[in-house]
Amino acid sequence: MTTACSRLRSSAQQYGGVIRRPGALAFFTTAAIARLGVAMTGLGLLFSVHSATDSYAVAGAAAGGFAVAEAGAGPQVARLIDRWGQTRVVPLVAVVHVVALTATIVMVGRMPLALTLAVLIVAGAAIPQPGALSAARWSALVPEPASLRIAFSLDATVNDIVFLTGPILVTLISTLVAPWAGSAAAATLLVVGCGMLALQRRTAPSVRPPRKDAEHRKRGSLLSPAFSAVLGVNVGLGCFFGSVAILVTAAATAQGLQSMTGLILSLSSAASILAGLVYGSLRSVPRPQIVQLIAASIVSLGVLVAVLWPTVLGLTLMQLVGGSAIAPLLASSSQITQACVPASERTQGFTWINSASAAGIAAGAALIGGAVELGGVQPAAAILTLLTLAAVVCAAFAIRRPDRPTPR
Repeated sequence: MTTACSRLRSSAQQYGGVIRRPGALAFFTTAAIARLGVAMTGLGLLFSVHSATDSYAVAGAAAGGFAVAEAGAGPQVARLIDRWGQTRVVPLVAVVHVVALTATIVMVGRMPLALTLAVLIVAGAAIPQPGALSAARWSALVPEPASLRIAFSLDATVNDIVFLTGPILVTLISTLVAPWAGSAAAATLLVVGCGMLALQRRTAPSVRPPRKDAEHRKRGSLLSPAFSAVLGVNVGLGCFFGSVAILVTAAATAQGLQSMTGLILSLSSAASILAGLVYGSLRSVPRPQIVQLIAASIVSLGVLVAVLWPTVLGLTLMQLVGGSAIAPLLASSSQITQACVPASERTQGFTWINSASAAGIAAGAALIGGAVELGGVQPAAAILTLLTLAAVVCAAFAIRRPDRPTPR
């Protein structure tokens, strides 16, 4: 008991040492507020559009168009932020997003669908990525690799928390207040969080013009093999994210346990939160490339449980096993990105990770949804195993082809 208490105090001291860095708590808190807004946006949009059109097809098209625009334009917005700075670009982008989202909610059901979707795509393209903004600030503020691991683990943990609570919160607001109120709350949190974040100049990364010389290419870039491997790993992780809800829902429906679906899906986030806190508090860990390989392998192992045991209980174990690797995988991906991407492109690097995960979510949902429809849970889980094994291969490639040594 005494040993456990000592470890808890030690972990708290480690996290406290990072969060007490000058300006860290302020930007971490405001980025978390903005992240909660992002976590609420997609589902809030679904409620708003469906209420106005009474069509799930239109609502699905709206949510899909928004997600594609966000994934495609996010890195380009990040490129502007790297070039001109968070203080200049983020408020402008946030305002464009809120105006376009508000116009969409007002127009839907009253204006031609094509025009409404066009405005919605603008809203998706202009949504800021507070996770990438926070990671870029940590990279500038924390030079020590061990402390940076703690910071990225903290970021990954908060990401799990907001994406666990955000859908619950937006559902309550949309159902208890008004269908459009969830979108309004999400936009408010996003613009307030991003606005407060942009005002914090002290921790904002320095603006560095992009370098194109030989030394820049030697030290790494967004085209480096190491960073490409990180993107591949996160595409595989996104396939897991996009598939588990379909698998769990199908299995629960087949066994008459639909009411258990939400609880089972939440186990993955709970396991990830705990794993992220533990990973950040460890005194000694392998280099990030090895952590990434181990985490990707654990995700695949979790899906393999569902192949061998395609029941609600088996999928529950899949959620616990796979979820325990998510936060360490995200944290190690951020560590590798920080090490192999130049500072002048770092916001783009962190945003590309989000886009890779979003691409995996879209691909996984489409493939696994079709597989469940045709053959059921077990063959669909087998396909998902292959998709996650691709992430393992990419992680192994990152170990074999490091672009530059990881700082010690």
